[in-house]
Amino acid sequence: MVSVARLDLVLDLQPLWRGWKLRLWIVEDDHGCRARWPMAESIMAKPEQINVMLIRSGASEWDRCGRLVGQADLPICKSSRNEVDESSAMLNGAELRVILHAADQCSTATASAYAQVTGAKTKVVEELADVDLGLWEGLRTEELEEKFPKAYREWRDNPANVIVPEGETLVGAGARITGGLAKALDKLRAPDPGVGVVLRPMAYGLVRCWLTGRPISELWKAMDGPAAEWHEVTRSQLRQAREESRVGS
Repeated sequence: MVSVARLDLVLDLQPLWRGWKLRLWIVEDDHGCRARWPMAESIMAKPEQINVMLIRSGASEWDRCGRLVGQADLPICKSSRNEVDESSAMLNGAELRVILHAADQCSTATASAYAQVTGAKTKVVEELADVDLGLWEGLRTEELEEKFPKAYREWRDNPANVIVPEGETLVGAGARITGGLAKALDKLRAPDPGVGVVLRPMAYGLVRCWLTGRPISELWKAMDGPAAEWHEVTRSQLRQAREESRVGS
């Protein structure tokens, strides 16, 4: 007669295997018993809090000359590339598990610079793309003020109320970006020591508003932040952001 039992043993195998479970199958017959050890399985619970380094993307020539970039895919300009190299070099010695970024050239170049210093991998998250500015894309701010003075004043005072022609609302864009970020972060089982998130200017401001509890009316102030800063995000915040993204879609 042969009987099979399974014992789940939790072992602390330092330093690399902390929190791994070895599943032991015991095969027993009339002559004794034998044991077989398959591969270890991770049972590490996802941490309740995640350290997120919010990183402002490098600038394009359009950014430098005051044009509305939106989702236009433009290369990072030379002066901004030097600034990104300098700001990322200040993190020498810091470690990041992964750097999430949108697919545009400025975000990709910025993520690459920070990855070289922190040893992180990079991963594209399409939902992190900046706000779609529709027919306003490429306009200088003074052109926008001249052509659409009423809309421009509202855009500066309360941007959430403005519907950009053939673009997306800031509320919709915020739900898309934070929902996509929350989904990407929630998938990370081992985010320690931290996760970098590179964002274009308006997306950066929207995520800072979300992380700090500010209303979208403070978007322009939120956009005026440091090149990189740490935030702590809880799993409950991620769940809420994902739910709001589903409701808004």
